[in-house]
Amino acid sequence: MISYDRFGRLRLADFVPRKRIRLLQNWEFEGHVWVGEAAGFSEWLRLTDDPEVLKVLAIDFESFPARAAGRVLAKLGLAVQKGMAVAKLEALLGPTRRTLRLLSDRETHEFLTVGPQPYQVSCTVLNEGGLTYLGVMIPLPTKTRRRR
Repeated sequence: MISYDRFGRLRLADFVPRKRIRLLQNWEFEGHVWVGEAAGFSEWLRLTDDPEVLKVLAIDFESFPARAAGRVLAKLGLAVQKGMAVAKLEALLGPTRRTLRLLSDRETHEFLTVGPQPYQVSCTVLNEGGLTYLGVMIPLPTKTRRRR
């Protein structure tokens, strides 16, 4: 997959028209606060304390333009596609590390890629229809809460 340095420089505006993008401020996710851009339910996030470096991107395949999604995936070096079944995702990304079932019609499978710069990859797969949502994240240190 793409190096962290190259990933960090990706911007949503390079793939979709600026008029479709809304800016995000003080966005809470995974115990951190982010800034970034969104187009529909697709989000590209940067930490507020490192606002120039992309750390997370998510693509909602239902609303993200198919041609743009193909370009993003090619840049990432990630051979997933809309509609892909769990078995194909596991053949590509390795075994699922965790499965979440928040709605009865879908499951989210979480993976960790191998290599010197691993990524957390989250794939939401519909029971009927396959991969519908993809998240790619540079692993971050877990925030610890201060004891008082």
